[in-house]
Amino acid sequence: MESLIELMNKKTFHEITVSELVAHADLGRRTFYRNFTSKEDVLESYLKNLIQEFIEHISTYEILTPNICSYQIFKLCSNNKSFLTGLHNSKMLGFLLDEWNVSLPIIHQMMIDKIPNFPNQHNETALAYTLAFNTGGVWNVVSKWISSGMKETPEEMTNIVMDLVKFKLMLV
Repeated sequence: MESLIELMNKKTFHEITVSELVAHADLGRRTFYRNFTSKEDVLESYLKNLIQEFIEHISTYEILTPNICSYQIFKLCSNNKSFLTGLHNSKMLGFLLDEWNVSLPIIHQMMIDKIPNFPNQHNETALAYTLAFNTGGVWNVVSKWISSGMKETPEEMTNIVMDLVKFKLMLV
């Protein structure tokens, strides 16, 4: 994966060939194809690992809050700045959103289980749309942060999102 990240910092994902990737990684093509079907498969595998890392981080908390979830998202992005910048430069950030959406049911259930005072009876349909709405908002903030060079810290970004959630910035 490191080879793909390094190559993505030099050229777009679409310009990278499997031959280049295996040469840079010092792998044989046979070894590559034993583990992956394409360079997109490598990317998908890495994204799944990132999302799994996020899920593992938030699962360690007894109580989840929007603040904790936001911070963990921005921290994960910050720790993977080079990769995410390469994805952005390749116009491939949508891959991350696609993988994120696949994991939403797991994250959704974890949040229901760990949010204090969550109503025992709730409208599942409305909750699913609320989660999609919130994900879209956070996704666009993350995308903007990445495209702006990720100058703010994860803490600063968390504060911005928390202010948005409280509608403090909506009236500016």
